[in-house]
Amino acid sequence: MDLSSWFEFTVYDAVFLVVVLGFFFYWLTRSEQPLPSPPKELAPLTMTDMTVEELRKYDGVKNEHILFGLNGTIYDVTRGKGFYGPGKAYGTLAGHDATRALGTMDQNAVSAEWDDHAGLTADEQETANEWETQFKFKYLTVGRLVKNSSEKADYGNRKAFVRGAESLDSIINDGGEEGSKKDN
Repeated sequence: MDLSSWFEFTVYDAVFLVVVLGFFFYWLTRSEQPLPSPPKELAPLTMTDMTVEELRKYDGVKNEHILFGLNGTIYDVTRGKGFYGPGKAYGTLAGHDATRALGTMDQNAVSAEWDDHAGLTADEQETANEWETQFKFKYLTVGRLVKNSSEKADYGNRKAFVRGAESLDSIINDGGEEGSKKDN
């Protein structure tokens, strides 16, 4: 092998060089695309208890907020609209009591009427409880899902919040400005 073989320049070398230089010039002259603007943050809802009928309007279509009930608590899952929004993987849960659907892992198990969750097995209830453990640390708590309007509590003007380990009952029974049971 002599030194001239190292410096041979073939057609393949020329094509390779043109491609590499083309990518290099493209990289130098490309224009930066602006990042898409972040989604609009909705203001948190004022805490309130709702009946199933009132909850239905928060399905991401009739109202921008997406809510659903789980184990008697209403969660605002709007920031997870990629999962819970219209046409998304869990979109059928929006505006409904999702306890039975999440407990049985059957999205078609949502009901348009009041559901007392009778008939859920211990394992299904445990599955629903595990979902709730995740939700109360991740999503805003709006209030309770109640059977009728007479069961509603007064939270004052408190905004929905991520309650974590805080009990919803402690907020209702706190009295004073944080909220107290309505006298009907």
